[in-house]
Amino acid sequence: MENQTPNTSSDEIDLGQLFSKIGNFFANIGMGIMRFLALLRRIPIENKVIFLIIIALSIGAGLSYYSVKKKYYETTLILSSNYLNKRLVDNAIEKLNLLAEEKDKAGLAKTLSISDSLAKNIDQFSAKPFVNEKDLIELEVLKEQLKNAQSESKNSKVIEQVIQRIEIENRHAFEITLRTYSPTVIHDLQTALVSFFKNNEYVKRRIEITKINYTAKEQKLSHDLQKLDSLKFIIYDNYKSMASQSRQGSNNVILSDKAVTDPVQIYNQDLELYNQLQSVKAQLYLQPDFEIVDGFTELSEPTSASTLKVVLISILIGIALAYLIVALKSFNNYLANLS
Repeated sequence: MENQTPNTSSDEIDLGQLFSKIGNFFANIGMGIMRFLALLRRIPIENKVIFLIIIALSIGAGLSYYSVKKKYYETTLILSSNYLNKRLVDNAIEKLNLLAEEKDKAGLAKTLSISDSLAKNIDQFSAKPFVNEKDLIELEVLKEQLKNAQSESKNSKVIEQVIQRIEIENRHAFEITLRTYSPTVIHDLQTALVSFFKNNEYVKRRIEITKINYTAKEQKLSHDLQKLDSLKFIIYDNYKSMASQSRQGSNNVILSDKAVTDPVQIYNQDLELYNQLQSVKAQLYLQPDFEIVDGFTELSEPTSASTLKVVLISILIGIALAYLIVALKSFNNYLANLS
């Protein structure tokens, strides 16, 4: 019987050959990159005249545009209001930008209640929420989780305080950016822009009713505190008189209701009302329902590109155009050889 040698299956993979092919693949990629870099280096050397002319023309065009284009200044205002929302702010900014695109800008001047000369210094506006929507969604999810835990926990009061503390500050604030041609008019434009949002009918009515409610609450708390002060004096004199009596008989009238005559409860109630009154006064003074968190800043240097930046950008554009022209020229020569 003849010895049969085992046949090697044709689909068996030689790992050495596999790694060799992988190495050759990456080596070819590396060589291709090196050839491409060498080509990029060779093209400018072989086409010096074209590159120099295109770059010079690009720099000249950039400097010409820079001399014609007005320099502008950008500054940012943070405006917080419980009555502003993203849709309302975006709609208002869009209207202002449409008016700013007009040549005479008379409509913009009328809308912002400013002079025509002041309106002509405005280039454009932009706005975005100070706190993005992703953060607000994450905050609401966290609050719901804490509320669910609150119903199952004995420390519900502590969790409630945590929920109040994680409220994002300035969640109703918006970052409004102004682009102007003159830095000296920034303060006047801030006053006009804030008045524009504040005098919006939707916002204006809510600011007025909030102020009316707080004023009425302040008056009531002040009146109640006066009554409590009078009651405190009566109770104090009553206890003082009782202490001075050596006999039980007294002409003083003692109220039988312990809740009314308890001096500690009266003084605690007085302190609570006093704290409420101070809080209301703070709300009336600060007006947190509509306030400027951070105003515009008068800049000394323009935000627009400097001369050096314009030159560098022009050089890069010139180089890109030169490469494109050389590539088109080479492609045209290739087509000519084919014909």
